[in-house]
Amino acid sequence: MPSSQGVIIFLFIPILSAMAQSPSRGSLVSAIETLAESGFTAMSLTLQLISDTLPFGSGANSTLTIFSPPNTAFSSSGQPSQDQLFLHLSPIFLSHTSLISLPYSSTIRSLSNSGHLVVTSNGNGTISIDNVRVSESPIFDDGFVIVYGIDDFFDMNFTLVVSRNSPTSAPNLPCGEIVERASRFEDASRVLKSRGYSIMASFLNLQLMGFLDHGSLTENMMRLTVFAPVDEELVKFSGDFLGDYSLFLRHLTPCRTRWSDLEQMINGTVVSKNINGLNLEISMDGNHDTLMINGVEVVFPDMYVNEWLSIHGIRGVIPNREIV
Repeated sequence: MPSSQGVIIFLFIPILSAMAQSPSRGSLVSAIETLAESGFTAMSLTLQLISDTLPFGSGANSTLTIFSPPNTAFSSSGQPSQDQLFLHLSPIFLSHTSLISLPYSSTIRSLSNSGHLVVTSNGNGTISIDNVRVSESPIFDDGFVIVYGIDDFFDMNFTLVVSRNSPTSAPNLPCGEIVERASRFEDASRVLKSRGYSIMASFLNLQLMGFLDHGSLTENMMRLTVFAPVDEELVKFSGDFLGDYSLFLRHLTPCRTRWSDLEQMINGTVVSKNINGLNLEISMDGNHDTLMINGVEVVFPDMYVNEWLSIHGIRGVIPNREIV
């Protein structure tokens, strides 16, 4: 009787040969083979069966992160539904540096229609998503597809309640230890985290204190507007983006501008120079029903407003433009 390993090899030949006919999917083929060679045979075979349904291989969908449960998870829980399986796939390339830089409660987009992933790393040097430990190094990484091992399946019903005692900084930032508990940005940060803007919330907690005094709120205090990209857009920037002041400051203006103010501005109006000294300009689409800042759509106006701060959610990252 042929061994189970022989059966697996037999299955690989026709399926992977067909997949390899598409050069753009070569990375996925290599990832599936590496999973099998690394002992993740159940996930490898499952990915073969669904490979044709994955929105991957060309254009904007040319990157993929795979989180692979072990064989024991398949043995104890059975074959997951397609929606749960897609929860383990993200269309964003997440390097190890990017993953470990993500603050607690950050959200990561998945291919599942039912939800996203939530970073639950607690600052002890390990990576955790949905309270499931992620391997310290990838199983496979060719710059297009990256694969991590995880201890178990991600839970479709996982929810995270962000409390006042939850970690608020990335685990590799020592400055997080000295952030004031009673930060004047605490309420705004909590709102941002609850809406999927945790990376921008961490920026507020860790970096804005350098622009403002530490005294009580006064009439002379700097007023600010923050245009906040969602986590899934900021996470695309590899490396320690929590230390990238330029990326952050690009989205701040030293004045408070509410949504009602923005709506009254005409095409081409410069809201203000941002803190980097670059103009932030209003534009409208052809139907005048979509307002954009430097070409990026405002999708969550007045997410948070107080007497000195306005925060608006935007669809993407404001492009970096040189001062001319």
